[in-house]
Amino acid sequence: MSIAEARDHLARLAVSQNRFAKIIRVNPSTFRRWIDPNSGFPMPRAVQLLLRSLSAADIRRLIKADDDQSPA
Repeated sequence: MSIAEARDHLARLAVSQNRFAKIIRVNPSTFRRWIDPNSGFPMPRAVQLLLRSLSAADIRRLIKADDDQSPA
């Protein structure tokens, strides 16, 4: 997956890089490295497949589940 494709998928899902990183339980700086063409750290194949397969409804459900589990 190219950097542009990853960004397009995030836009399609209407989710920020930071929020997606939290959903998949990685540090946001790690995710930023994966989509930085100069970092030398490619995005893991499993994350690429997940990003391609999720729908916007899936993302909303995952965000809601995360928010529901957050301490008050």
